[in-house]
This record gives sequence, C-alpha cells and structure tokens, in this order.
Amino acid sequence: MTEAAARKTARAITAITVIFMAVGGFFVVQGVREWMKASDSAAWPTVAGTVTHSEVTRHTSTSKGRTRTSYNARIEFDYEIDGVRHHGTRRTYRVTSSSQSGAQEAVDRHPIGSPVTVSFDPDDHTRAVLEPGWDWSNAIPVGVGLFAIAFAAFVRWLVVRAVRKAVQRMKDLQALGIDPDSIPDDAQLAKAQPDATAVGPSPSGSQGSGPVELKPTFHDDLPGSR
Repeated sequence: MTEAAARKTARAITAITVIFMAVGGFFVVQGVREWMKASDSAAWPTVAGTVTHSEVTRHTSTSKGRTRTSYNARIEFDYEIDGVRHHGTRRTYRVTSSSQSGAQEAVDRHPIGSPVTVSFDPDDHTRAVLEPGWDWSNAIPVGVGLFAIAFAAFVRWLVVRAVRKAVQRMKDLQALGIDPDSIPDDAQLAKAQPDATAVGPSPSGSQGSGPVELKPTFHDDLPGSR
C-alpha cells in the first residue's frame, strides 16, 4: 500500500468515525437532558387535571425486508394553574416500553375523563407530566450513544493499525531494494503453480494413467562406451 492510498483510506475511515461519533454524541446529550428533566420532575408541584384523550397508537417501519411494529400510549390532559388552562401531552420523561401490552396498560390506567394528578414545572407551566421521576430506563439512550462512540473509535484504531503495518512493510521492502508491486499475491501464486494431478500424453499419443517412466539413454560416442 502506498502512502497516498494509506492517507486516502485513513480519511475515509475518519469520516465514517466522525459520523458514528456524532450520532452517538446526539444520543448521549439527548439522553442526559431527558434524564435531568425526569429527575427534576420528581420535585415539581402538582395540580388536579382531567384526561381528555387516551389511546394506543401504532407505528410500523420496514428495514432490510423486516417489518417492525411499535406501540405508544397517547395520553392528553387538561389542567389549570392560576386561572390559566393548559393542555399536556407528556405522560412521563422515562423511557417507555414499545410493546402493545405496555401501551395498553398505560391507557387503561388513564381512561378518558378520569381525574389525574399533574406534575408541572414551576418555571414553565406548559411543561407537565402525569408520571414524574426517573428510573434506570433513562440510562438506555446514554448507553447506546456511548457504545456507538466506543465502537467507532475501536474500528478506526484497528483499521489505522492495519494500514500503518502495510505501509511499514512496503517501506521495509523498498529499503531492501525490492519493488512491492513485483511480489505476487496468493492468487497469482496459486495460478502460477502447475497442476500436480495433470498427466501428460504418453509417447504413443494415448493418455497415460500414471507417471511416465524415464529410461536411461546410452551414447556410443562417449569414452568407455565400447
């Protein structure tokens, strides 16, 4: 591998690594923000409210020929603070299950028209949840993001290491006066080797079934042959 090819490969791997790290960083930042909101909501004041909408929604996505269906509990509610009426759509800041049974269970707990206790942000009355607090599900997005960053960094390390070894091998061969391009690869060596099972034609023209027997040749003109 030439140095130019090595630099090109390193740039490509670096670009892919940056993309993976950016996606991983996004998951980490969003996960931490949601985790902090969930933690803060545990100390928010509460007010009475009423459920205005409650249903299980379904989302279907297809990837690599496989169809995946996820479910979500869509619950909306009204509440009033200091004479001002507000409308909330956030059930919790925790990471909820995407299963149909989990969504149906949440809907059953909050049927339309049922009274609920709403936890609201004292600094922003439009932010409110029905189920405040956090649990270890909030660590899932953070863990996914950190794994993506670590995986991208590890793959880049492996590729850069292999490229450096290839470049160093090329330099070592050039130092010995050997052209690296003149060294055949495994495929060329296999193609150049004769087939050991092939049998040449016999002296009579027929195909032999075994090795050809070599017979000694006598020359009468050599000294001592008479």
